[in-house]
Amino acid sequence: MKIDYYEQLLIDISYELTGFLINKKIQKQDAEDIVQDVFVKLIQTDLVLPPNKLRPWLYRVALSKFYDLYRRQKRYRDILLAQYTQYSDIAPDMIKHTVLQQALDELDDYQKSLVLLYYDDRKRIREIATIYDVSESKIKVDLYRTRQQLKHRMEREQT
Repeated sequence: MKIDYYEQLLIDISYELTGFLINKKIQKQDAEDIVQDVFVKLIQTDLVLPPNKLRPWLYRVALSKFYDLYRRQKRYRDILLAQYTQYSDIAPDMIKHTVLQQALDELDDYQKSLVLLYYDDRKRIREIATIYDVSESKIKVDLYRTRQQLKHRMEREQT
């Protein structure tokens, strides 16, 4: 096997992996870091895989790194939220009974899920439309109407 062919295969797979990770909604910088970590692991493990087994191994390691990054970011968010809750002026048991929470409780399941997907999970309109198998414009209109309902309900609760 020629070394040039193997090197070119690795370069092609690295671009492919970066694109794959970006399509998984990872920031470009994070995707490039993950691909770099994958190749560092390949070098450190001192493996010489045949070309037909190389791509699956690299994808499996890249996905593992992606999941690790996701779990780490989620853990940091949870820690920050816990710290914020601990040091906020609101008592932790009172957080569930805020005006926003009461207004959210009054929404139907579809509206709640739209709000949670868009604001909490940070899904894009296109992704939400794909989940519900509707047009993007319908999701935009429903989100707008839901925000208006929340606004009116929160104003009503505060008066």
